[in-house]
Amino acid sequence: MYNVRKIEENINMRGDFQGTFLYDQELAPRTTFKVGGKAQVLVEPATMESFLLVLESLKSLELPHLVLGGCSNVVVPDEGIDYPILSTLGLDTISFSSDKNLLHCGAGCSWKQVIDFCLEHRLGGLESFSGLPGSLGGATFMNARCYDASVSDVLEQVEYGQLTQDESGQWSASLQTYKMKPTDWDYKVSPFQRQLADCPVLAVTLKVRSLDEAEAQEMEKKAQSFVADREQKGHFSYPSAGSVFKNNRDFGKPSGKIIDEAGLRGLELGGAQVAPWHGNFIINRGQASASDIQQLVQRVQEEVREKTGFFLEPEIIFLSRSIKT
Repeated sequence: MYNVRKIEENINMRGDFQGTFLYDQELAPRTTFKVGGKAQVLVEPATMESFLLVLESLKSLELPHLVLGGCSNVVVPDEGIDYPILSTLGLDTISFSSDKNLLHCGAGCSWKQVIDFCLEHRLGGLESFSGLPGSLGGATFMNARCYDASVSDVLEQVEYGQLTQDESGQWSASLQTYKMKPTDWDYKVSPFQRQLADCPVLAVTLKVRSLDEAEAQEMEKKAQSFVADREQKGHFSYPSAGSVFKNNRDFGKPSGKIIDEAGLRGLELGGAQVAPWHGNFIINRGQASASDIQQLVQRVQEEVREKTGFFLEPEIIFLSRSIKT
């Protein structure tokens, strides 16, 4: 077991850290599923420089860690998490380059912050993401998709943290820039799941377009319609993580439809339930545990496979209590 206070001391020795340290932190309120236990220590840097300091420190202490943002697509185990959590939510600044029509956003920005900024400054192109929960860092990592638009469709570049080791064995963290390359991306797949898997997303630059007053009003109507559609579909009726399973084009129909046809809509296990109105949603009816959700996901997978031969791939990520080194 590591000494949680030693992490803070080590970081402060390395430079001027800006941010917060939270000990014995409840994680459930930070997640959209509202389940899970505590983290022994959660560090939330307020600047990218401070984020890099934390990366260096954790690596030098040989401590595995996990980077989390808006926690809209994760399930925290009931028994909590033993390893340090590094949060991106303190990285929440937004700026606009009018000469290039580019929006620069910290990884911790929520989509609401981004859409509100666009509405205020008459910027279009991102309205399809209105009402999407979570942070931009997580959406980039997952290559989030909604209303026929993926993050990769509007992405210009990503700034990320990278660790390197010198000849003497010392670790250092630096800020690197990834330039958009379409072949690195696919349906809900990004290079930050693959070749850049150990490199946390710290900032995202998105392509937008300037609008005149009439176009801005139309954009606002579209944004509101997408939020209203999510509300009508019950996205915000109960704690959930949105779509549980990825769609597979080889199956010939959406995963939600497959689950519906298997007669699983409304299926309950403990406090978790397949939403009565949508087969690809699992909701927390108020008293669900992380274990309830995981077992229900497995039950749906098993029954769908038995009835159709299809294996549904989860989109949500189940975190483990410990990280094996």
